[in-house]
Amino acid sequence: MNDKRLNLPRVAILLAIAIYFGFLFLQPKPGLQPSNTSASVAQPGLTASSSPPCAAQIEQVGLSLNEVRLRLRGAAERIVIFTEAGSVVASTVESGSAGEYRVRTPGAATAIQIDGCPVLNLR
Repeated sequence: MNDKRLNLPRVAILLAIAIYFGFLFLQPKPGLQPSNTSASVAQPGLTASSSPPCAAQIEQVGLSLNEVRLRLRGAAERIVIFTEAGSVVASTVESGSAGEYRVRTPGAATAIQIDGCPVLNLR
């Protein structure tokens, strides 16, 4: 078979693959928000204890109307999620494992607090 006839299809396929992966790389992840780009604002009535350092950090937050998905680094015992309908307190033992947690909420989440760490504002 003539190798010159196959060069154009090879280049076209390679270019299509490069455009596809470039498109995937440049797309933002929907619903995920890293904790280091969000401003931490305290909710009224809550005080974060600043004496011990936080043992856990929020890496990713996935939001939907009635559920919050979290990816944590470190050890935490409880997750407090604030909504307009009230707050939900969840144990990490019952909510998930291996640093990934799912908590059902009565409405859209507005803020999250892990143990005694500062509150992460989601708005």
